[in-house]
Amino acid sequence: MKIKKCPYCKNNIRLHEIKFPYVNDYGGIVVKCSECDKVSFSNVKNPAESSISLGGIKIDTWDREVIKNEDFLLEYPDILEMDAGVLVIGDYKAREYNFDFSAANIYYCKSCKKEVETTSKDCLDINSETISSSYKNLMNFILANDGWARDNLVIEVNCECACGQKFTSFWHQNYILDGNPLDYDKLFLIGTDMPLSSNDIDGIMSKNNCIKTLEKFIIRWNAIFSRLLIVTPFIGHQWMSQIEVIELWDWIKNYVDPNKSTLVTRTATFNKYKKACEEKGISLELLEDFGISNALITEFTRKQDFHAKIYVGYSKSNSEILLGSFNLMNGPSMENISLKHSDYHQFLNKFISPMNINISEPNEIEKNWSHIYQDENNEWKTDDIKSEKILSRLLNY
Repeated sequence: MKIKKCPYCKNNIRLHEIKFPYVNDYGGIVVKCSECDKVSFSNVKNPAESSISLGGIKIDTWDREVIKNEDFLLEYPDILEMDAGVLVIGDYKAREYNFDFSAANIYYCKSCKKEVETTSKDCLDINSETISSSYKNLMNFILANDGWARDNLVIEVNCECACGQKFTSFWHQNYILDGNPLDYDKLFLIGTDMPLSSNDIDGIMSKNNCIKTLEKFIIRWNAIFSRLLIVTPFIGHQWMSQIEVIELWDWIKNYVDPNKSTLVTRTATFNKYKKACEEKGISLELLEDFGISNALITEFTRKQDFHAKIYVGYSKSNSEILLGSFNLMNGPSMENISLKHSDYHQFLNKFISPMNINISEPNEIEKNWSHIYQDENNEWKTDDIKSEKILSRLLNY
């Protein structure tokens, strides 16, 4: 993808130029800007196949083997060429993270109090072939019948703890109806139908384990809450190398959905990251200028007078809050951590009002999710389910 600018209003225009392995055509396209409605042109390979995904509309093309550039452009008096831009390689929005089953646990058996995350993973693996088949059938049905288009898929897997306690684990994926097989690397454990107990979380643990615990809650919150809030005065510490600082901010960008999250931190914390990027040849201003920056970073809330660390997933009715002494960094030092849950208004009164910060109002969760599950006879089924039915079983304390 190339991002060029409209020569009249400097609007960003995303141009996708197709390159074939052997024979290519050469020419150009004419684009009408979505901001100022003026037309401009760009020289491209394979103009007929090239496209505009954002910022304008392709309205005309030419092939240099058929007509010269200058002769074709006579049809558009005074037309200007798009300003030179940037080449974006790969998916700049891609986020890579995982659920670490070997790290600090958050899901436990209500009977024996042992962790059930590895048991849940084992049950998923055992049923993976059947689940993949059910997913394929679901995809085929939706695509063939022009059916529902959902952003969320939830898979229920029946499990049994070593102590004999039966439970259901819930696996979530933000997915696209593209007909491809189920991608297990993007399927994440978001809870069970057993209580999520603060007694299993509260205590003293290393900073490393605090961060691992937070990772698992963020994965859960990305799925079941419409907004996330990260409040921390420090991301890293003053003795960290530039690479370590950048890696920490990359961790945030990977785990936290920028489209539904708010970050509150100190100006000096952000400036340290900005300086580290600049000294490594990365301009945050350039990324923002071409519309490819991370919204969580560019729109963070600056606040100086606080030392609180709170990490929250919230909706119009519920919130889950991780509290502790840990800033966003790894390390062996021991920190305190605790879990709270409350309704939305109590969360505002107890945490947001004293901080004197503004947060975004939560949107509604998608009303219906695609659903793969086992019935009472352990037969695998697919259907469309109200998300509130899933959430009522996950928001269990």
